[in-house]
Amino acid sequence: MIVIAARDAPAADRNAADVVCDGKTDVAVLAKALAVPDREVVLTAGTFDANAGFTSAGNRYLRPAEGVTVRGVGPGLTRLMAGREPCRIAVEAPGVTLANLGGYGYVGVQDTADRFACEDVYLIHSLDGRSYLDFGRRGGCKAAFMVWGRKGRTVRDLTFRRCSAERSYHHGFSMNLAGANEGGGFADVLFDQCHAIAAGSVMERWSCGFDIPDAGDIVRMTVRDSQATDCWQDGFHLDGSWDGHRQRAVDVLFERCRAQSCGWRPGTGPAELYQSGFYIQSATLVDCVAERCRKAGFLCKNQEPGGLVLERCRDTGSAYSLVIEYGGNGAKVKGFVSIGATRRALQMVGNNADVGITILNFAGAGRPVLLGVTGRLEFVDAPSHVAELARYRARGYRMVNNRIHIVTDRDADLVEVHPPSRGQWTWAG
Repeated sequence: MIVIAARDAPAADRNAADVVCDGKTDVAVLAKALAVPDREVVLTAGTFDANAGFTSAGNRYLRPAEGVTVRGVGPGLTRLMAGREPCRIAVEAPGVTLANLGGYGYVGVQDTADRFACEDVYLIHSLDGRSYLDFGRRGGCKAAFMVWGRKGRTVRDLTFRRCSAERSYHHGFSMNLAGANEGGGFADVLFDQCHAIAAGSVMERWSCGFDIPDAGDIVRMTVRDSQATDCWQDGFHLDGSWDGHRQRAVDVLFERCRAQSCGWRPGTGPAELYQSGFYIQSATLVDCVAERCRKAGFLCKNQEPGGLVLERCRDTGSAYSLVIEYGGNGAKVKGFVSIGATRRALQMVGNNADVGITILNFAGAGRPVLLGVTGRLEFVDAPSHVAELARYRARGYRMVNNRIHIVTDRDADLVEVHPPSRGQWTWAG
């Protein structure tokens, strides 16, 4: 173990440390300590200047060796500060752990290796707590917490526990493939009690709180007790399959997660924004909550059939509470509650689906439920995704064998049904 003290650490910590930073060569000191495999590096309270000096390679990438643990004394006490240029903790060796520290300004965490754990780490891409740093212009930033996969490879055993991203330049948390839309992926991933707060700046259009994953297959992922608030686009985004791109999602669980007030900050900006709490396809969601999102609380589409399960989920005050389009074949929804939806409580296309919903205090002008395949669906996401009838026909959507159970306090017309492509419809089936 090696103990490194910040220049402004308490005197007792400086006296007991193996190395004391001077505020001029902090990056070199940290890089040298992190380069020894299987070492625990303890950082004292105080501010480490992540723009002070360079590594031996002439950059500011801190690259922990295999098996290294970097441990501070708390995310508000051990502070890595990059006020001028980016400094990345680039994890490229397996078995690395980061714990109990905070990154302020141009600090990011980037992982490409297996067996990575990040616990009690806080990152904010702001120096004043209000504005966003133009991280992209100063070296690029896909996410505060970024995991890069590779084509033909699966990154395994990733844990994010009690981590928070605030005012991230782009995504709060992201998993993506470098240079590919598919052909690699991620397995055995846990997000536990993590928070994405105000993710996304005006400088990036597609920012989400949890973009997990954007590209790449995902097998065995649990997202538990996590929250996304005031995110630029979606709170939780699992990209799914679409024309020219396939994403396989197996054993994915969202449990007791909450998305609040997502999608509002773009204002009247480009409409090609999902602006929803949960954009999810092949996954199970249990006891998840969306509140006051600009478009949908739960937007479920762009995926292969049979993988969507919602249990005891709830939306309050979003425009659309629950939208099931692509992914609607074989969907199972039990105990969903819509409270105060302003446009639709339920909008659905699907075959062989089993949906149970309670609709309370509907606040829209029309009918709360829209069922059926239409020539142009009411749109809750990108106009470029306008779903021509041919697109649904190709996937076998005919709105047959669905079981839809609705409980409501509404005493007016409830359901609007659009006819299928042959121009006729029947309540039978």
